[in-house]
Amino acid sequence: MIRIITAGVEILVLSVVFYYTLIFFRQTGAVQALRGLAILGFGFVLARVFRLDVLSSLFVRGFPFLFLAIVIIFQGELRRALSELGRRRRFSGVSASAAKEVIGAALELSRKKIGGLIAIERDIGLGDWARSGVPINGRVTKELLLSIFVPSGPLHDGGVIIRGDTVAAAACQFPFDKKREIGSSLGMRHNSALGLSEETDAVLIVVSEETGTISSALAGHLDRNLDEEKLRNLLGKNLHSSPERFRKGKSALAPAADIVRSDPKPG
Repeated sequence: MIRIITAGVEILVLSVVFYYTLIFFRQTGAVQALRGLAILGFGFVLARVFRLDVLSSLFVRGFPFLFLAIVIIFQGELRRALSELGRRRRFSGVSASAAKEVIGAALELSRKKIGGLIAIERDIGLGDWARSGVPINGRVTKELLLSIFVPSGPLHDGGVIIRGDTVAAAACQFPFDKKREIGSSLGMRHNSALGLSEETDAVLIVVSEETGTISSALAGHLDRNLDEEKLRNLLGKNLHSSPERFRKGKSALAPAADIVRSDPKPG
């Protein structure tokens, strides 16, 4: 009886682990690689069943190299999985007032078709990428964010990192996502946002310079065509704040000071 219960618990645990592993990789760009590994595994089973000794020997000899290849191919996913296991689950993100400033800035940048890239730090620190930029250490305000992304300004290129209610740094260089094919309508900012979201748990907000479209990147997944309500829900859900708190008061889409010119040229 005890053996049956133990076996049942083991099967249940393995099923849960297998299910969430599939969900985890499905949210990343590694699905195609997983399919390739599944095909190789199926080929090995067929070689054993039909007693194809040469193929079986090749598979067995190649397993050590295959393990090394898996580590290399899935290094980003493995790093993020280990980071998730080690997360402290503390309060993270920004306050409701700071989130409102971020939303207002994103909407204004979108309205004037000015490119922007904002990374909001959560449990995994962004110190390495913050050091690649220019320290700001200023309170998060809509006006500050707009002034940073002024076209042809010294801080226009690169991303902004927000830590708590502070703009930690600007003009930061984020890692590119080299594994994923991105549509021609997406550029370097979207690629950088996806790359950083693959390696950390940060919430990335991207404004397209060409179309003014607002997108978000989180856990290697890109959501496009965000409006004000979707932005509120995004930050409320992922920054441990209630979306209803953002709905109180005036809309984030308020007239801004003429910090950003209304007829920006492509940067």
